[in-house]
Order: sequence, then C-alpha cells, then structure tokens
Amino acid sequence: MKIQKIATITCALALLTACGSGQNAKTNNATDHAQTTQEASVEKNADKKAEGLNVVTSTYFLKDLAEEIAGEGATVTCLIPKDSGIHDYEPSPKDMNLLNEADVFIYSGAGLESWVDTVKGSMEGDAEAVEASKGIELIAGGGHHHHDGEEAHHDSEEAHHDSEEAHHHDHGGKDPHVWMSPKNAEQMAKNIADALIAKDPDNKDLYEKNLEKLEGELGDLDQSFRDALDQAKNKDIVVSHEAYGYLAKEYGLNQIPIEGINSETEPDPKAMKEIIDAMKAKDIKVVFTEPKEDDKIAQTVASETGAEVKELDPLEYESDQTYLQRMEQNLKVLETALK
Repeated sequence: MKIQKIATITCALALLTACGSGQNAKTNNATDHAQTTQEASVEKNADKKAEGLNVVTSTYFLKDLAEEIAGEGATVTCLIPKDSGIHDYEPSPKDMNLLNEADVFIYSGAGLESWVDTVKGSMEGDAEAVEASKGIELIAGGGHHHHDGEEAHHDSEEAHHDSEEAHHHDHGGKDPHVWMSPKNAEQMAKNIADALIAKDPDNKDLYEKNLEKLEGELGDLDQSFRDALDQAKNKDIVVSHEAYGYLAKEYGLNQIPIEGINSETEPDPKAMKEIIDAMKAKDIKVVFTEPKEDDKIAQTVASETGAEVKELDPLEYESDQTYLQRMEQNLKVLETALK
C-alpha cells in the first residue's frame, strides 16, 4: 500500500514537471516570436529611413521642384497619371493608398485641387500635407487681371462665369496657376524645402544646398524673362486658356484668354467676336495654343484674324523636361512672337 502511494506521488510529480516544461516552452516561443517581430519592424523602419522620404505630389511641376530639392534624400511620385491634365484629375482608391504610405504630400493649393480637403481628411498615414503656394499673393481669375483690355472683355468674363460656376473645379474666383511666374516658383520651392527639412532634419544640409542652387537658377530665369519681355513691342497675348495671369502680371503683359481657367469653358459667339475685334484693333498677329489640348477654337480665332499659331506650355501635363527647361522654352516662344 505504501509502495502504491509512493508510485502515485511520483507519477503526479512527473506530470507537473512535464506541464511546466510545456508551458515554459510555449512562453519562450511567444517571447522569441515577439522579439523577432520587433526586430523585423526595426529593420523595416531602418530600411525605409535608408531609402529616404516617400514624397507624393499632386502635379508634375511640383514633382520636378521636389526632386530638385530632395536629390537622393527622397523618392518623389506624382498622383496624376501620364497624359492626364491637372484640371480633370480626381484621386482614385489606388492614389489614396499612395498617400497613406507617404511621408510628405505636396499640393499646389490656391484652389487648383478641389479635392484636396477631402483627401487630407481621409489620409490614414502620418504624411505632412504641404500647400506649395502658401505665402503667394493670389490674383483674380475669370478675366479680372486684364490691364488695358478689361472693359473690352467684360462680357467675355461673364460668358465664362456661368460655366465656371457649374464646373466641379471651383477655384474660388482666384487664378490657381501661380507656378507660371518663376518668382512664385521660388516661394513654392522654399515651402517644399521647409517641409522636407521638418520631416527629415538629418538631411537638412542636403535640402538647403539643393534649394540654394534651385533658387539661383529660378532667379536667373526671372531675370531672363524681364530682359526679354521689357523689349517686347506688343504686350498683348491671346491665349487659348487663362493660365498665364501670373506671368503676365510679373512681366507687364496683357493676357486675353479665349477659354477660362479650366481650359474647358468655351466663349459664346459674342465673346468670340470681341476677341477677334480686339485682335484686329491691336494688330495682334499670334494666338497661343497648348500641348495636348484641343485647339480648334484658337485655330478658328487665328483663321478669322490671319494670325499665326504658336504653342505655350502651362506645365499642366507630364514632360521629360524640367520646370526650368519648359519655362525657358516658353520665353523663347514669347520673345519671338512679341517682337
């Protein structure tokens, strides 16, 4: 009987030892798994940091400015698909995924992206949203910024107004094409650099050095515009789309737009007649069209006035050229046309 009791106790102790060993093994496995997961997370974050910032922009000209400033410190992606323009773009669910993974989201602002407030409110990551046009003095859209041609184009402005109001891109009565002035581009570059430095202070020197170089190039571009356009005999530019208000204001030109801010608002016959009459009265011999846009109305105006058609680039589509190169090309076109 005593031997049986001893055997029972021995079995019980053996079971307890086995259970304890199993529990310890389970605990150790869980600890090892947690440690491995943590190490993987740290490694992933380290890899991400080594790769640099993930920057997403709303337009191609912002992508170019951001790349100039970031250098090797960031990967920059533009939301707008190839061959799509800035005025007809709307973010897709795929685009939202890009934004959720971004460190910095740069948008132009000034009313250009009607969707930006909704997108910013829906972003799930910790991206810093940056309005590149912050600090730039905005001018009125819809024809308000004409100099000596305002009265002649008052009815044209009204013709554009109703279709602008109905359009889903509401710019709040302001011209959003701020980037068409190199001086404004300098301010946008400064805002971009500030955002990159705030998000990635370790690379502050890199960003500041690249910004200084870009500011010098933009300053030279601004001076080139001033030197060339100061000599222009004709200060009036008839353009297919109201995208050159800031350029006109900066360099003393008078913009006469055939279509409105969105390049989708067509003038009525009365407004068309006024534009044609103004061209004849001022002896304007050039109509400016744009890349990748339907220019049939501009071609009609040119045909009615005997004007030549030349191409100006509002930088609204993708290009293999930089902001500086595209604006330098615009200067060459203007200089030749306004002699």
